[in-house]
Amino acid sequence: MEKTEVALIKKSDMTLVGQEVSLNDKQLQFILKKTPTQYIKQRPAKGGGKWSYVSGSYVRKCLNLMFGWDWDFEILDEKIMIECKEVIVKGRLTCRSAGRTIVKTQYGNKDIMFRKGSEVPLSIGNDMKAAATDALKKCAAELGIAQDVYHPDEFREVKIAPTIEVGSDKWKKAVQAIKDGSITVEQLSQNYDLSEEQLKMLGDEGV
Repeated sequence: MEKTEVALIKKSDMTLVGQEVSLNDKQLQFILKKTPTQYIKQRPAKGGGKWSYVSGSYVRKCLNLMFGWDWDFEILDEKIMIECKEVIVKGRLTCRSAGRTIVKTQYGNKDIMFRKGSEVPLSIGNDMKAAATDALKKCAAELGIAQDVYHPDEFREVKIAPTIEVGSDKWKKAVQAIKDGSITVEQLSQNYDLSEEQLKMLGDEGV
């Protein structure tokens, strides 16, 4: 199967906890789709080659759109390691959706920039800010944002299967199409998220 092929799954398949998921269909679809190419950037990677990434502003935009600005990010710990020429921060992302709270914790780092020809840091503040942004992006990646950028070998674009309301025009057309033989119940269930009750109704109607 091609990596570019989009997988169709049911919302009920998204969780095994037996409860409604914290994210609605639009939120789930937003994080399960590929990142628009105009937001993917590249920079030289250590050891050669290039490293793909998204900016902190893009991640904040995604969080704002997904959670309606109802999210927080805080720094839990920070270390300035002059001997290692690196700063490290531990950040925590808290998002609220559907009356529930989603919390992700990750570390971020940044190489310290020094004044030319000296061991004097250029701006520890800027380095800490960059490390904090790195931690935020890693926390957001735990939610699924930009997964295709940071884990391309493991990513597969997913589309949430649409539902059909019983009695709607779409439902009536689907039932008629099955009766006409232009589509089977199995084919219909592969393209739509049908509940067990809906499948039983189709069976009771002799479709």
